[in-house]
Amino acid sequence: MKKIIVITIFFCLSKAVIAQKKIIFHYRNIENLNGRISDVKLEQYFCNGKSLEMPVVNKSLKNDSSYADHEMNSKKIIVGDLERMPFILKSNDGTGLIYAENIWLKSMFLVFDTLNNFNWEISNEKKKINNEICTKAETDFRGRRYIAWFKKDNLTKVGPWKFGGLPGIIFQVSDNENIYSYTLENIEYVDQFPAELKVPNAYANDEKISHSIFISKWKANKRDLEKDNNVLTYTLTGSTNIKNIVAPIKELY
Repeated sequence: MKKIIVITIFFCLSKAVIAQKKIIFHYRNIENLNGRISDVKLEQYFCNGKSLEMPVVNKSLKNDSSYADHEMNSKKIIVGDLERMPFILKSNDGTGLIYAENIWLKSMFLVFDTLNNFNWEISNEKKKINNEICTKAETDFRGRRYIAWFKKDNLTKVGPWKFGGLPGIIFQVSDNENIYSYTLENIEYVDQFPAELKVPNAYANDEKISHSIFISKWKANKRDLEKDNNVLTYTLTGSTNIKNIVAPIKELY
């Protein structure tokens, strides 16, 4: 009887140690907006159900600079303070998060969101991704249909961006129009993270707004930029009509 107790305690402790391992999930995020491609590397620092996701930037770049990515035939732009980069901080209970995102080329906004788990439809369809057997799942989220492929894992439940609620690790996820896609490229076990799992210090004095207020601000900015799209300006040599087109964002509401 004593042996059984010892074995049971050891097994429970082993599970606790594994669950608290520090892991970096390296994701690649590609956005294809009417042929304009953005390709961003993301690092998600994960420990015991809590995570902080941030983009990987070229540290040699200065603020408000740009550089060409010939591989993707695109141009990447870093705007503003490199200390105030976008991020997503997820709580360890999977229900709440805080994120920073900018509107057009304006300042970053600090936003809190109260997400419940996604309502996933898990199928029996499988495929191999990076030598791992993954299962297909689909969901509707704020105006878009998403398809995900995840590896079942009882101890580590994680996904890029705001995705979560699946019983394992999301290896790929994209909307059904393939505008927004995420791919897990590498999993790294580390002793320490390069950043604490908290809101970055650069945002310490920012006031948090709700997700619905952020979307309202984004829509107002879109209306303001596009309000003169059908207005002709006449000159001595003719007329001009400048059009501003603001690209959509992942969440339509």
